[in-house]
Order: sequence, then structure tokens, then C-alpha cells
Amino acid sequence: MKVLKYVLLAAGGVVALAVLAIAVVVATFDPNKYKPELAAAVKDKTGRTLAIEGNLGLTVFPSIGVTVGKTSLSEPDSSQIFARIDEAKMSLALVPLFSRQVVIDRITLSGLTADLVRRKDGKTNFEDLLNPPGQAGEARVRDKPAPQAEAVRLDIAGIDIRSSAVAWRDDSSGTRLKVSLAEFKTGRIASGVPGKLSLAAKIEGTKPRVGLRIKLSSGYRFDFEKQKFALSGIDLKLSDESAGAKASGTSLKGEVEIDLAPESIRFDLALDRLDLDAYLAPAAAAGSGAQAGAAEAPIDLSALKGLSLKGGLKIGELVVSNVKLEKVDVGTQASGGRVQINPLAASLYQGSLTGSASVNANTHQLALKAQLDGVAIGPLLRDALKSDLLEGRGNVALDVQTGGATVSAMKKALSGSASLNLRDGALKGVNLDSAIKKARSLGGSKPAEQKADRTERTDFAEIGASFVIKNGVAHNEDLSAKSPLLRLSGSGDVNIGANSIDYVAKASVVGSSGGQGGKDAAELHGVTVPVRITGPLDAPRFRVDLGAAAGQAVKQKAGEKLKERVQDRLKGLLRR
Repeated sequence: MKVLKYVLLAAGGVVALAVLAIAVVVATFDPNKYKPELAAAVKDKTGRTLAIEGNLGLTVFPSIGVTVGKTSLSEPDSSQIFARIDEAKMSLALVPLFSRQVVIDRITLSGLTADLVRRKDGKTNFEDLLNPPGQAGEARVRDKPAPQAEAVRLDIAGIDIRSSAVAWRDDSSGTRLKVSLAEFKTGRIASGVPGKLSLAAKIEGTKPRVGLRIKLSSGYRFDFEKQKFALSGIDLKLSDESAGAKASGTSLKGEVEIDLAPESIRFDLALDRLDLDAYLAPAAAAGSGAQAGAAEAPIDLSALKGLSLKGGLKIGELVVSNVKLEKVDVGTQASGGRVQINPLAASLYQGSLTGSASVNANTHQLALKAQLDGVAIGPLLRDALKSDLLEGRGNVALDVQTGGATVSAMKKALSGSASLNLRDGALKGVNLDSAIKKARSLGGSKPAEQKADRTERTDFAEIGASFVIKNGVAHNEDLSAKSPLLRLSGSGDVNIGANSIDYVAKASVVGSSGGQGGKDAAELHGVTVPVRITGPLDAPRFRVDLGAAAGQAVKQKAGEKLKERVQDRLKGLLRR
């Protein structure tokens, strides 16, 4: 027993001496004396200048801690500043390391600024930091599969980053962006432990022009062993502060779960409003200034190939390609480069949309099935196609597919079918009733052409048509429109790829109205007037073939006179 007592006393003495020695070292050690050696080592390895203006602080027990004051790092072989910080702190608990636990106290960082640049030759001003010279061989060795070891448990008390900014400049494209982080805070980060985070930041840019303020709060939960993490109770607010911004802002709520093994995302999100055109317009404007004949930018769907997700998205108000939608409900499932959207539902232009869509990133194929019920077709066509040719309210059915590497190629490859049935409609740009009344002169044989006149229109009680779409051309054979005075039929093509129309509408007089012109219309009862509609969809031209109408009227009158003569002749024979 005495021996054990002496051993314990000796061990205690050794521990006490060790603790005393560590205390003496910590008390007397001054890491600031090694600033010159540290700066020299950085200069030798990277060619950059490390300047530590503030104090270095170091603790060893019970935690290994580092505090760094004002510090800057230059560009390679230059005095120009690449990055700087005002203060950084981190401490690592020593004892848990022996049981493979990494327990870190709160990490704090303030006043970080960094300027990232991609030069015209494609090289960046930070690639030497990512791939230090002489380590290429080491990287290849690390790529070999290593035997699995017991997972290290990570536990961080929290992260606190303040007043920091990172700028990005691309000398080839002219892109200039800056992300300013006012605050980023988290609670405890440990496997299975729920926490909360908050973020306040701003994204600014001159090319593209961006002024987006971001405010986020959310709950989170990590599972490091299963490589999963989830965000719950997301409350994200975005406000566009760029010059000329139309929308005041938007907010996103919901939850997201991400699984890294295998890579997959599940989500349930609700967005109050989104104007995609506000973000796509700068790119479109840039493309419009390209030289004639320049190659069209390809559509890049490569990001979808590795995407695995499932979830739902609801949007209160959505603007895309100038089309306005409300109460949008989208269900999405993606894997292996294939994206299925079902359901696809929304309210738009006084009606509703239901349908489904799919995208195949492997073959660049898109498909859409949609039913529009009770939609005001005039405003929809004006917003979507800049076409003011048709008016009315009713139903539209679409079943189309396309494929291609560019938007133009997809328009030209469009195929499928479409149909419409409208009530209280109108053909805009021409007054067919007035044009038919002009045929009473029966003298002109040369067709008269006129541009679409926004003040003119031909009203119909109902309009129906179906289209077969092939190679970007929608062909119609069964146009049917009715009004008390006219019946309209027709056939022709709408070239979606070329944004043009080539169509012949045939208007027939079936009734007459009183007042001025009533007699003339009555005389033309049954006469059909061909109307040729050609040109771009947004500015079509109308050619009313009065000659054809006159010829038909002459034949009709000749037939009536012949009929009268035959009747008179028969009456004379019967009297004998």
C-alpha cells in the first residue's frame, strides 16, 4: 500500500510539474517575436508579403487558442494587398483530441476583405494558394483510397463573422461583383444538435448590374456521420436596391434537406414573388448588342445532369418572359439528368393553367402539356409574343416537344399540337365588315394591302381553331369564327421559329345590318372575301382580295339572272 501511495504521489508531482512548466512557458512565451520568421517563411513559399500589424496571441492549455490582430497578405511578388483581416480568434480543446473529438470554441472573424481576380489569360490571383508549388505529387498520392478510420466528431460552439467583404473581377468578361457580409452567426454546430443561424449580406455588381440585399434566419441540424444537413423554418428576405429596380423585394420560407451521400435535395418552399426577367434582362441586353451573324449562346443544361432532388415550390407572383402568373404550384423531381415537373399549376390572365413539363439534359429535349381554361388570350399573346392579333377569352390546349442547343434551334424544332376555343373574340388589325362593304363597287381586281391598324378590329361571338406543329411551324386548316354578320374560315401557317405568319382567312357575309351600308351588305350576302395575312407576328400585313370577291359577286348575280330567265321561260311554257 505504501508503494502505491508513493507511486501516486510521484505521479501527482510529475503532473503538477508538467502543469507548472506549461504555465511558465505560456506566461513567458511571446509569439510576436516570431513575426519576422513567419513573414519570411510566407515570402519564401508564396512570394507574397505577410504583414502582421496587430498582436499574436497563443494559449496551450486547456485549449490551443490563436488570436490574430490586423494582418494583410499581398499579391504574389507585389505590394498590392490581396486580403486583410482586422481580427480572428479560434481555440481548440486539447483533451477531447485524444478521443478523436474536435471541440472548437466560438470562431470569430471581423474585417476580412479579399480581392479575387481572373486575368485575361484565365489564371487567377489565388490559384497558388490552392495548389502550392511542389505539392502536385502529394495530391496524387492523396487521391489513392485510404483505409477507413473511425470518424472524427466535430463540435463547434459557434461561428461569428462580421464586417467582411469579398470582391470578384473577371478581366475577360468584365464581370465585377462584391459580396459584403455584415453579419453571419451560428449556434452550436455538432452532429444531431439543432441550432439557429442568421445572415445579413449584400451583393453588388456593375456588370451585371446588381444591388441585392439579403437577410436570412433559419434553424439547422447536421448529421456528420450520415453526411446530411437540413434547414428548417427558413425566412429569407431579398430586396433589390439596384438603380431602376422594379420590385421592392421578395421573401422565401420553407425547409430544405441535403444528403451528400448520395447527393440529393428535398425541399418544400414558398416564395411570395419572383421577377426572373429582372435578372435575365442584363444577359439578354448584352446579347442584343452582338454583331449580326455572331453565334448564338448555347443553352447550358449540364447542371441538371448531376441533380437529384424532389420537392415542391409555391410562388405567389411570378414574371417570366414577360408572362405574369399567380398562385404558382410546381412539383419537381430530378435524377440522371431528367427533370419532371408535375403538377404545374397557376392562375394567369383571368384564367387557370394546369399541366406538366419535362426536361432531359442528356438530349436537350423539352416537353410541355398544358391546359389553359378561361384565359384572356389578348393580354397573354401581347405579353408572351408581342402579338396583338387576337382577342377573346376561353380555353387553350398545348402538347408540344422540342430540342436543341439554342433558343432559336428549339423554336425551329418545336412539334406537337395546339387548339383554342374563344368567346367574345376579335381579329385585331382589320375590320373585315368594312372591307367587304367596299366590294360593292365590283371594279377593283388588284388586291389592296394594308398594315395592321390597332384601331381596327373584327368582332366574333366565338372562335375555334386547332394546329398541327412540325419543325417550328403551326399549321391550321379548321378556323371557324362566327358573328351576326360574318362567318370566318381559313387555313395557313404560323412560323414560330421565324416569328412570322402566312395565312388566308375567308370572310363570308351571312347577314346585314341596318343604317348606312346595310343595303350594300345585303347585296353581298353569300360573297366570300379572301384576306391574306402575312409578315411578322408583332406587325402583320393584311391583303383584302377585292377582285376575288368581285368575281364571286358577278358570278352570283349572273346565276341569279339566269335563274330568273329560266323561271320566266318556264312560266311562259306553262301558260300555253
